[in-house]
Amino acid sequence: MGQIHNIAVVGHGTCGKTSLVEELLARAKAISRAGKVDDGSSVLDYEEDEKERRFTIDAKLGHLTHEGETLQLIDTPGYPDFVATAIDALSVVETALIAVDATQGIRVNTRRVWDEAGKLNVARMIVITRIDADQARFDETVAEIREHFGRRCVPLFLPDTVGPNVSKIENTLHVDDSSSDRAKQMHEHLVESVVEADEDLMERYLAEEEITPQEVDDVLAQAIVKGAVVPILAVSVHKDFGVNKTLEILTQLTPAHDAPIPRPMREIAGEVVDEQPVGGPDDPFLARVFKIVSDPFVGKLSYVRVFSGTLKANSPFQNLSRGEKERATSLLRMQGKEQENLDSVGPGQIIALPKAESLHIGDSIGDPARTTILRSVPHPNPMVKLAVEPKDRKDEAKLFQALKKLDECDSGFLAERIVQTGELVIAGRSTLHLDIVLGRLKGRFDLEVDTRVPKTSYFESITGNAEAHHKHKKQTGGRGQFGEVYIRLAPKEDQDAEDPLEFENSIVGGVIPTQFIPAVEKGIRETMESGILAECPVVGCKVTLYDGSFHNVDSSEAAFKSAGREAFKKAFMDAKPCLLEPIVNIDIHVPIQFMGDITGDLNSRRGRITGMDTHGETQSIRAQVPEAEIKSYSTELRSLTGGEGGYSVEFSHYEVVPGNVQQQVVNDLSKAKEE
Repeated sequence: MGQIHNIAVVGHGTCGKTSLVEELLARAKAISRAGKVDDGSSVLDYEEDEKERRFTIDAKLGHLTHEGETLQLIDTPGYPDFVATAIDALSVVETALIAVDATQGIRVNTRRVWDEAGKLNVARMIVITRIDADQARFDETVAEIREHFGRRCVPLFLPDTVGPNVSKIENTLHVDDSSSDRAKQMHEHLVESVVEADEDLMERYLAEEEITPQEVDDVLAQAIVKGAVVPILAVSVHKDFGVNKTLEILTQLTPAHDAPIPRPMREIAGEVVDEQPVGGPDDPFLARVFKIVSDPFVGKLSYVRVFSGTLKANSPFQNLSRGEKERATSLLRMQGKEQENLDSVGPGQIIALPKAESLHIGDSIGDPARTTILRSVPHPNPMVKLAVEPKDRKDEAKLFQALKKLDECDSGFLAERIVQTGELVIAGRSTLHLDIVLGRLKGRFDLEVDTRVPKTSYFESITGNAEAHHKHKKQTGGRGQFGEVYIRLAPKEDQDAEDPLEFENSIVGGVIPTQFIPAVEKGIRETMESGILAECPVVGCKVTLYDGSFHNVDSSEAAFKSAGREAFKKAFMDAKPCLLEPIVNIDIHVPIQFMGDITGDLNSRRGRITGMDTHGETQSIRAQVPEAEIKSYSTELRSLTGGEGGYSVEFSHYEVVPGNVQQQVVNDLSKAKEE
């Protein structure tokens, strides 16, 4: 029995990944025919929204056997909106096959998946697709690849021409007398790149000793694992050129499941350790969850890659990441949406587990005796947010549960209740991403929602010091109410502390009885929660209670609570109150010709540019921008760059809203609350 080769097919959207994977499956007779994405007959893009939109949204699994070897192929979405799904797939494979459209060249997500594959230490190959298209450019695309990704990228395939007249593809690794002069020349370049990865072979090559084709093959396979050589393949799926050759190369040169791919581990107690997760069938069981499917009809399916040991059907295992016990009620081998029951699975295999409710993407599962698990993989932050509420108020609980299920299935999506604003907010990579989520909310859970731009989570604070006092005195005919307090208000020294209030009791001589002092603090805290300036929570305050008075009969906790509340309001308005707004770090990647437009746009959004870098024809711009200014940036960047720009954001800090902006923000917040 041969070995297992796990390969994630990645790249920018519409570059032909799904068509290539299906053609490979069909050639190996793993499926009866290769479907077409454009007419909705794709075997892998079987979800209704994928058929409708004509592109991949979720990672799909296919497997084939060729020359005794097993290839498990994960077809991934290509748009940057779903890059988190591609990252999850890359975390469980040994090889990334990066597709580049011969008519488009390197695009935003091409660079992103190249980088992510490098971070995860997986081997990389590049396949240039659509070499038969009218506007195809093979030599120019190869030059662009080598410029962006380095000279280690070398053509292994060479088409005789490009465009509709392409008639054959030569393999430059193996040439003979019948090969073209161009193929022989490319073969020399390839051999030079291969021998550079092996010192002994390099010495023999320089000494003009004979290097056998088998030696080149053996070193090439090792060099691919180490990342020293990145082969460039070429295919035309529609004209049937290069597909069989690609199948042979993937079988012969991609690393097998037990390749020494470094994968960071951590002890369950938390320490990072340097341990390889690869093991044999008799070693302790260890696997990783990389995909979740959940809907009301199919139930929950958790896709896992086995790294070590054996799991048998109907046997127990542990969710090592969460400490939960589970059972493998069945083991399903997936071919698109088709399922095959297996009795057991071992190292390298990828299967789906039904009804394992505690599993989440990124979890390690295995033998409860294990002390180390696979470390979590970082994902890009969601960048576009919408506040949602059900059209029918009776569906609020149902909506939250449905969103949590969708959240569970997508590493790039988040649903949460925002405490400061009380809104239920969904967040994704783009407006397209959220459109698809909302479509699935309707299609799978029969829930319709109203959406709006979410409120910005402002805080109120102070920049100065103040003193105030308030006497709460009320006579209603019976027992009265009396409480008097004097307070000092100042900014907290530790602004990063979680508690928004530092309360200091400086009462001496019993001018306020001890039992009433907590009521003063409670009144202040309640006022801070509801806000004063714009009804936003107040943070960063130090209050010192230093004097007051009481009445033996009329004083009560309620009276001192009211006195504390009113004194704080007076002091707050005298202590130079301000609004604090969230500031985010934004990292933008655009073709260099758009740099002027982007920097000008950032300046108009009150952005501060903190750095720039140039990578070939791509410009990276780092800046800090108020979150309120980039709520629809996904759409606007796409418009500015014709879809060629990408960006990421992460929260940085809170800072004071400028004086010339603050009053407008306060007015807008007040108007929104009235509405």
